[in-house]
Amino acid sequence: MTVVLEVRDLKIGYGGVPLLDEIAFDVLRGQVFAILGGSGCGKSTLLRTLIGLQAPLAGRVHFRGIGTPEQAMSPPQFGVLFQSAALFGSWTLLQNVMLPLQKWTQLPQDAVREVALARLRLVGLELAAQKLPSEVSGGMRKRAGIARALALDPPILFLDEPSAGLDPVTAAELDELILTLARGLSVTIVLVTHELPSILKIADQCLMLDREAGGVIARGAPRDLAEHAADPRVLAFFRRQSSPRNQ
Repeated sequence: MTVVLEVRDLKIGYGGVPLLDEIAFDVLRGQVFAILGGSGCGKSTLLRTLIGLQAPLAGRVHFRGIGTPEQAMSPPQFGVLFQSAALFGSWTLLQNVMLPLQKWTQLPQDAVREVALARLRLVGLELAAQKLPSEVSGGMRKRAGIARALALDPPILFLDEPSAGLDPVTAAELDELILTLARGLSVTIVLVTHELPSILKIADQCLMLDREAGGVIARGAPRDLAEHAADPRVLAFFRRQSSPRNQ
């Protein structure tokens, strides 16, 4: 399969102080790639670095055929769902999804509207197009955020804690949507999560970070890690046990 994202010898942190070092991995086309780890381990910092919102202290992030994250941002070659969905509260869901098309394409307004409606239809929200974010549920806001991230038909989506704050049924529905995008449309998905049911259901590969280790402590298919990981910290995560360092 084709590699679409390469990360090599990446060091990330703040104010020149490293948080994580020696991060290296590839993401394949159509893969669901999950970044895991405990609170404060650097998952969201890594995600921000991958999408170009934060410069690395060292190392390289490269989108195959595109270049650096900065080169991939103008126009955007990837979509992003932030943890809160980050929708404009005074705009309808349709207007939120139309925004990237208005900014980055020369399509006439009628075409922009039709494409945006098609994206909302894809995530099951066409009938809610004229509603404000405050008028829909948290799960619907997440879906609308995914629709907006898909507006420009990017090959890669980055999702930050997509199931956070959702009830189990809504989270399962969102998992099904993610699988549909990856399996049905060959969209590559990189997500930050700590939701174990979602990880086991949708992830093809996992990268597990640990703050005390200062980097990656495991990489592989989630069920392989859950059953055969050599590191007790990894087993504790997948088995929902107390961390070995706290015992």
